[in-house]
Parts: sequence; C-alpha cells; structure tokens
Amino acid sequence: MLYTRRTFDFEYKPEEADAVLLGIPWDSTSTGRPVRYGPLFIRQAIRELVGWDPETRFNPFEKLKLADLGDLEVVEGDWRETEKRIADTLKGVRFPVILGGDHLVSLGVVKALKPKAIVQLDAHPDMHPEWMGNPFTHLTWAWHASKICPVYQPACRIWAEDEEVRKGLPKKGPVYLTIDLDVLDPREAPEVGNPEPGGLTWEELLEIVRRVCKLGLIGFDLVECAADRVGSQTACRAANLFKKILCYLWHEKG
Repeated sequence: MLYTRRTFDFEYKPEEADAVLLGIPWDSTSTGRPVRYGPLFIRQAIRELVGWDPETRFNPFEKLKLADLGDLEVVEGDWRETEKRIADTLKGVRFPVILGGDHLVSLGVVKALKPKAIVQLDAHPDMHPEWMGNPFTHLTWAWHASKICPVYQPACRIWAEDEEVRKGLPKKGPVYLTIDLDVLDPREAPEVGNPEPGGLTWEELLEIVRRVCKLGLIGFDLVECAADRVGSQTACRAANLFKKILCYLWHEKG
C-alpha cells in the first residue's frame, strides 16, 4: 500500500476516467488580482471535501473513476504555445474539468472540444474583440469562442456598451460549461480576479447549474479564483461546485 497524498484516493488512467482534472495556471492577461494559484488552492479544498452529497445522495469520489493530470506547464506571455499545449494535453480525455487561471484558458479548451454551445456563468460577457491591442485576453475569449459556437450568458450583470450578451440557455448539447467565480456575489466568493457587486447567491448558482447539467455536458471549468491561502472561501466554493456538478451529472446513473 502507498501512503501518499493525492487529489483522489484512487486515480485511474486518464483514458479510463469518467472525469479528468487539469489545472491551467495561466494569468498572463489578468487585469485584477493574480489567479495563477487558483488550481493549487482549489485542489487542496477538494481534498478536504466530504464526498457524500445529501441532496443527490451520491458520493462521486467513491462511485466515479477520477484522475488528476496535475497542472499544465504554461508558457508565460505566449498564448499561442500555451493553447497548443492545452490541445495536446486534452487528446484522449473524455470529460475534462479545468481549474484556472484566467478566463482565456476556456478558449483553448473550447477549441479542443468543439461543443455545440457554451454556457458562460460570469459577471462579465468578455465579448471585446481586443483589449489594449491584444486580441487574446480574459476579456476577449468569449468573442473568439462565439465564432466557434453560440455562447449563452444567463448570469452576466455588467458589460460595456459595445458588448453583446446572449441570455438564456441552449435547448440541447453537447454543451461546455465555464464558470467564472465572480458570477457569485463577493460576499459568497470574495477572492476573484475582478469582483462585481450584486452577484448570484450559492443557491441561485446551483439552480442554473442543475439545468445546464441536463443538457449534455462534455466538460467544464472553474476559473478566476484569486485565492492566496489554504482555506480560501472562494477555493472552497469552487471545490464544492466541482463535487456538485459531478453529482448532478452522474447520480442518476450511479
């Protein structure tokens, strides 16, 4: 028996796993608090979770085959090379779960997975064609993603006059779900890259997530976690979202 500390008690080979965790600690385009340590502190919070979920009566850590690939080795300041590494790393992965990192990482994942629709739960639409002369930033990723498939943004609450926002949810999948943790009210998740007042409560977010999980998810991410210590409230929220989404997706099959 090995007495070692890993994210999950038993980790399967990535090609066999129901869900595969991958951290992408990229924050070269951040305009707020640093978010490169998000994967580190979210993982620690996942390790401390109670697996049993009373709502769904399901324990994803016991019932599912899980794997953790660790963190992608990003190339600071070079998005094109980092994007290639994301695509190469995700080859053969059936269901990726991405921990960010700034929101630009979602663009690399979407290009690799090619969903029919994206649901973006975010305070901001990130629909600028460019920002400060740079076409690839956390403020422009959704504009580029919208050229691949429709991007639905039911929870956006602040945007520029020239940004388009598509409310509602798609009618069918396959869907990729991306959650910028600033979608929550700062009282619920204070450590995020760019906080905005007046966000969702935990219960309101879970209600949307339940609906999205019925559409046929092919992966999801949790980004813009600006935690800087163990026990961060935002990292704890992210870890619980990770567990809840797995429960909503698999409890009826389990």
